[in-house]
Amino acid sequence: MNLKKKRIFIHDSVVTPSGQRGVDRCYNAYAQALIDTYPGRVFIYSARAANINGAKNIRPPSMWAVPSAISNKIARFDNLYGATLADLSANVYYSPFYGYMRTKIPQVFSSYDMIYEKLPQYFPPSAAGNSEHIQEKKACFERAALIICISLNTANDILEMYPNISKDRVKVVYLGADDLFFRGSEAACENKPYFLYVGNRDRYKNFLRFIDAFGKSGLKKIFDLQIISPVQNDFTSNEKEIIHRHGLADYIKVEFSISDDELKKRYAGARAFVYPTEYEGFGLPVIEALASGTLVLTANTSCLPEVGGDASLYFDPYSTDAIADMLKIASHMTDSERQERILAGRSWAAQFTWENSQRAFVRAIQELLNEV
Repeated sequence: MNLKKKRIFIHDSVVTPSGQRGVDRCYNAYAQALIDTYPGRVFIYSARAANINGAKNIRPPSMWAVPSAISNKIARFDNLYGATLADLSANVYYSPFYGYMRTKIPQVFSSYDMIYEKLPQYFPPSAAGNSEHIQEKKACFERAALIICISLNTANDILEMYPNISKDRVKVVYLGADDLFFRGSEAACENKPYFLYVGNRDRYKNFLRFIDAFGKSGLKKIFDLQIISPVQNDFTSNEKEIIHRHGLADYIKVEFSISDDELKKRYAGARAFVYPTEYEGFGLPVIEALASGTLVLTANTSCLPEVGGDASLYFDPYSTDAIADMLKIASHMTDSERQERILAGRSWAAQFTWENSQRAFVRAIQELLNEV
């Protein structure tokens, strides 16, 4: 094919879009960027009901199968059918979330973290599906012409775990926060200042140490703790025990699945956003908080210093005392000190936009196709 006629095959491999917020946003942002760059020459192989305008949308055969007949054999046929189409119609294959499709044309995968491999205490290979997921990723890495990593930390983790993979096949493309987080808006109106926690609360998210630290800090009479979770779930027995032990029941407020507009207001109104996670591939809430204009307190592990920059404050996530001390530092910070960090954080966050992410992603594809 002529260089000017290069075609792209996108395999929509996002398993649960509502539960994979960052992955799904990558898929949509990068698909649109490729459509804009290669108008009329992007094929999207997806089981979603909605089409993406500007692309040639193709449905897998299983969409026409009787539900009771869907099996591993049909899933394998979907992959074979898609791979055949890709080989016949395109010059490069892109999958936003791994998968089992094998093509003869160069394959590109996005990789978000190596948490299953790095933290097996939370994701034991013996548990259902974990070993299969690890093997799926490994197979994708080994046959990939290009692996797009969302942070340098993720790239280094891959190269450390799989030293046979050439560094030339691994590129870093940072994620972006949505534009609304960079726009000015009113902060949430609250009667009492608060610390903010956003995200799931289980396993490596380190929520138990965080609420224990909040209780130990003695700050409950001055600050509330606001928690925003993506899914509605009750406090676990371990969480309830810590809340009861420190008498926190009247000082914790929980919300579920709020809009991004409301989330921005919660960020902007917080005394500080606290992100105590033990490991992240990127840590998108850190950028959202910085862009929204609040102080960020986060763990000094994995990619977080890379993403949070010099404007954020860091602590040892494995020490409740260290977390409690950081909460106290934030509570005693003068307005001028806090505003200085907030302004620096906004300036730092400005580089993490979806426009910049899309541009870097497209350039990586073009380099693979020898177009730049």
